[in-house]
Amino acid sequence: MARALLLRSASSALTLLLVTLIVFLLLHLLPGDPFSEDELVGPRRLTRAQVAEIRALYHLDEPVHRQYLLWLQDLLRGDLGASFQDRRTVASKIAERLPVTVTLNALALALMVGLSVPLGTLAAWRPGSGLDRAAGAGTYALYALPVFWAALLLQIVFSARLGWLPLLGLASDRAAELGALERLADRAAHLVLPTVCLAYPGLAYLSRFVRSSLLEGTSGEFERAGRARGLTALGVLVRHGFRLASVPLLTLAGFLLRHLVAGSVLVEWTFAIPGLGLLFVEAVLARDVPVVMGLTLVSSVATLAGTFLADVLYAAADPRVRHA
Repeated sequence: MARALLLRSASSALTLLLVTLIVFLLLHLLPGDPFSEDELVGPRRLTRAQVAEIRALYHLDEPVHRQYLLWLQDLLRGDLGASFQDRRTVASKIAERLPVTVTLNALALALMVGLSVPLGTLAAWRPGSGLDRAAGAGTYALYALPVFWAALLLQIVFSARLGWLPLLGLASDRAAELGALERLADRAAHLVLPTVCLAYPGLAYLSRFVRSSLLEGTSGEFERAGRARGLTALGVLVRHGFRLASVPLLTLAGFLLRHLVAGSVLVEWTFAIPGLGLLFVEAVLARDVPVVMGLTLVSSVATLAGTFLADVLYAAADPRVRHA
């Protein structure tokens, strides 16, 4: 078990190194230059010497491989660098936006699990019934909907036409004038649509996964043994199905985290949520390499940590894995 975790840690470190290297190279293949002389040099702007000094400050006059090694050297010292746009440290910009993204992802995960488990259980309770077919059709339809299209549709229906929920952002214009509870309610109202958009693709997939896992776990001898003890069909599902389905569900947890991390970029950009996803889009458009690399590092570590945690929980739930 310890050897497997050590190998997984080494593999994760190598993966992290390759991801940061690929992203760094892709950023330098993009057209444009954050400190182009054609844009910055002018009668009332900067001189060529000043532009050259700025480029030297950020090591942009070095070869690409040298720039990456310098970034990696700073990273090993705990320094993520400073933003090209405002000279603020990348760590401070990430720390400022991180709570918003964590809150949004936690709400989406809670909604995803809170609805998918009972929905999958009800579908597995009467397989082949009208309820099962309706749940299957509904979840497959949700899974097929593009997130950006669903986000625009929700904004049109619930914000523009009905006026039930806010359209963009995290707070109303008058939020500073509200009391504590009113500000909390205002923040919750702004998070409803982004949370739904971030959760529904995973909800659709996870509910079908729960259904299939429960049916597999309660088939054959498990169902006969449960029936012999007087359990109902639902009792067999709860007693035996969830116990056997817990192992594959834990494995799926790592994939759900990856979905949430990737989906945050599109959802936050669409709803103008000032989190890490929107910061990533802004940094890419501005060719702000230090910020993009810092966000890539944070998202990669979160994804790899989620996968690693899923492996640990998998081993804890299944003794056969610990002794493999």
